[in-house]
Amino acid sequence: MLDRIYDIRFLIELGVFATLSVLILGLAVLTVYSRNIVHSALYLIGSFAGVAALYISLNAPFLGVAQVLVYIGAVGVLILFAVMLTRRTIMEESHG
Repeated sequence: MLDRIYDIRFLIELGVFATLSVLILGLAVLTVYSRNIVHSALYLIGSFAGVAALYISLNAPFLGVAQVLVYIGAVGVLILFAVMLTRRTIMEESHG
């Protein structure tokens, strides 16, 4: 009976890990192949969130929280603001 419980728990953990891995890899591929730079930045933030969820599911909550604060909070917002501030200038120079 106890072995069956451990097998079910292992299968659930394996399913969560596989789902998060596919999500992270899919968002990373979309980040690289997206033509719109804003969409690419949003896919990158989604990939960072997936990595944070992976850390939390692997019983490393400090790394998960650090991932959210440092990468999503700081780097992601920095990329989005840089894109939003420079995009209009590039568009005006190319059309003007």
